[in-house]
Amino acid sequence: MKKLAKVACLFLLLGIMILPEVAFANPPATVTATLTYLGGDLGNRTYRFDYSVENLTLQPYIWGFIVFFNEDGLDHSDFISYAYPLGWEIVSVFPEEPGGSPWSVEWDGGYEHPNPILPGASLDGFSVTFIWKDIYDSPGPQIFEVWDTEAYDGTTTVVPSGPTRLENTSWGRIKSTFK
Repeated sequence: MKKLAKVACLFLLLGIMILPEVAFANPPATVTATLTYLGGDLGNRTYRFDYSVENLTLQPYIWGFIVFFNEDGLDHSDFISYAYPLGWEIVSVFPEEPGGSPWSVEWDGGYEHPNPILPGASLDGFSVTFIWKDIYDSPGPQIFEVWDTEAYDGTTTVVPSGPTRLENTSWGRIKSTFK
């Protein structure tokens, strides 16, 4: 019994030493989404996400990028338009499938890309304008995927640009002073 306890303690100690390395490992790419409120009435507000894609370690370079909307299965938003940086003109908008996939926007430069995102570099100019239908919340982080020869999933970091929908209400103004 003592031997089993020693082995269990050894595995526990080893797990505690390795876990922080796994939990805090650096992702190979990050996406920052700057959120801009463009106007509209409650439940029909127009927003734009402007994305900056940073390649930390993906080799040889990032040549594709996709963001997902309504990934929680709720119908929060509807697509309006997109923009792209030079060399990323191949853009696909995939509609939401009932009971299935969320809607998404994909920028694909192909493997022989004229303007790839090299390791250590970032690229701006990706954006999506959309209607936000949720009256109780503002748009938040999204699931994204970038790819080189393989795919990497992550979650965007959202940076507000100006007031969000909730900050335009009296309670929202009070809450925003404590951020």
